[in-house]
Amino acid sequence: MSGTGIGWGKLILCGEHAVVYGHPAIAFAVDLSTRVTLTRRPGPTAVAGCPSDARLTAALHEVLEPTGWGVRLDSTLPIGKGMGSSAALAVALVRARAELEGRSLDADQTYAQAMPCERVFHGNPSGLDVAVSARGGCIRFTRGTPPTLQPLTPGRWRVVVLDTGAAGDTAELVAGVAARRPGVEPVLQAIGALVERCCGHLDDARALGPLLTENHRLLGKLGVSTPELDDLVALALDAGALGAKLAGAGGGGVALALVDDTAGADAVLAAAERAGVPALACRPAGVPS
Repeated sequence: MSGTGIGWGKLILCGEHAVVYGHPAIAFAVDLSTRVTLTRRPGPTAVAGCPSDARLTAALHEVLEPTGWGVRLDSTLPIGKGMGSSAALAVALVRARAELEGRSLDADQTYAQAMPCERVFHGNPSGLDVAVSARGGCIRFTRGTPPTLQPLTPGRWRVVVLDTGAAGDTAELVAGVAARRPGVEPVLQAIGALVERCCGHLDDARALGPLLTENHRLLGKLGVSTPELDDLVALALDAGALGAKLAGAGGGGVALALVDDTAGADAVLAAAERAGVPALACRPAGVPS
């Protein structure tokens, strides 16, 4: 017997860090994912498909017993790059167990069961990554118990993801922002207000783009950007992107560049290739449940 589950990756369009403190954020699923396949087996629970470490083992044990499971992980998501790799793993894991046991989980049940696993990786996560991974599509998210989720309809824009080549530590970065409160409270409030403006322009890439670039500036004031991320934002804007910002917790990881068509994506991809920067284009993926 075996069970398989899939969790979407995600990108935050706007609202990073402020979302931890009750402000809204907008995020969307991307067509990159993690697949978990579970089998029953004698002996200790063992993982195939990726190197194991103490944090991964602890996360698995939030869903699985220490013995009796074979775990196969297959992922197209980069790790530690702000694209929700740990949330995708958590969602895929609980779905795989449910399938093996003949149970059906809706998005809310998936969210509730995946969050303890996500907390192993990130300490005090907002829950945004898990919510998007479990549902797909594009959502406005406000933290709470339970969180407030509003499905959104994005326009026909695309994003180009540009990789710094360095991994950020989400837990460390979130803790750093917390340590700088209340001094950074005005910045967090400004990010929250910016998200509300973005909600009104999701169908207009040319109006949305400058708001994303402003979001990046505010994240820089929080202290979570890096020179490498700032350089990628500048590269994208110089190549004709309508807007660009870091995506995720910062401290490394990726930036996203908003474009309105294939030609715009190709121009940013070509500029990234000339600069030796790994990059890929994607769209919002998945259908909200």
